[in-house]
Amino acid sequence: MDSTQQGTFQLPPALSTTAAEIDWLYYFIYWVSVVSFIGIVGAMVWFMIRYRRRPGVAPVATGHHPFLEWFWTLSPLIVLALMFHWGFQGYVASAVAPKDAKVIRTRGMQWNWEFEHENGMTQLNELTVPEKTPIKLVMSSSDVLHSFYIPDFRVKKDVVPGMYTSLWFEATKKGDVQVYCTEYCGAPPGAEGNAGHSSMLAKIHVVSRDEYAKFLAEGPPIPAGLSPAQWGEQLYSQNGCKTCHNVDGFTKLPAPNFKGLWNRQERFTDGSAVTVDENYIRESILQPQAKIVAGYQNILMPPYRLPEKQLDAIIAYIKSLEK
Repeated sequence: MDSTQQGTFQLPPALSTTAAEIDWLYYFIYWVSVVSFIGIVGAMVWFMIRYRRRPGVAPVATGHHPFLEWFWTLSPLIVLALMFHWGFQGYVASAVAPKDAKVIRTRGMQWNWEFEHENGMTQLNELTVPEKTPIKLVMSSSDVLHSFYIPDFRVKKDVVPGMYTSLWFEATKKGDVQVYCTEYCGAPPGAEGNAGHSSMLAKIHVVSRDEYAKFLAEGPPIPAGLSPAQWGEQLYSQNGCKTCHNVDGFTKLPAPNFKGLWNRQERFTDGSAVTVDENYIRESILQPQAKIVAGYQNILMPPYRLPEKQLDAIIAYIKSLEK
């Protein structure tokens, strides 16, 4: 395996087609800085020793050395011009996606990432993509400023409310890659710790092209060895549900507690009521503002467009909390 794919002391693994180019420029700038630092500090120390004040030695004017003056003026300009040229080339290459790139619609929201594939299938906080295939993410934010960052692919782009931004990558190796949001996205009332920032994570699953085609046709499969309720518990954690919904049976903020929810009578702000069942939970996930529970009218939950299998798993998990 290429050593860059394993990562270095300073950089994580390079797992995209553009990562090697970016890393080369980074190390070029790094070593130019190291050599320049050693040269400048070394020259300063030598001059301090060579021309230090000594008893009986009178100072002598050194005059000018035109060649040295031209050298230390022009040589940094040449190096900086090269850095700018190579950097601009890399920027253009990483900003302009290939024409045959697969487009995946990406939405940032407090505190999740939603991905919509070309066939309409959606994923929340995880994205499945084929290896060795250009992928273009067309991104927008439904609330505040977010920043989509994949260190292993060497790509980062702000996701701005009221406009579209995009980035592209081509993964070179199968496996899982971590996505981060590098902006502070706020936190819901009652949430503990830095819930709105460090927890807005996503995972990219890079699979073969055949596996990706099967994924689009069948949807995400239940993980091996898990029951539907166990998968639902996993989704509860991955999709950020636990940021607001507790399962201890008594914490009511910032959102209704999941333990004791099943078969409970819920009263809404319009005075109506319903017994919690599969249909109510499904509607609450897909259209959370359709029925607002009394006392929670100030809580704005975004809609979660999950595949049917995942909806079934979350419902199974909420049912299991009654046992």
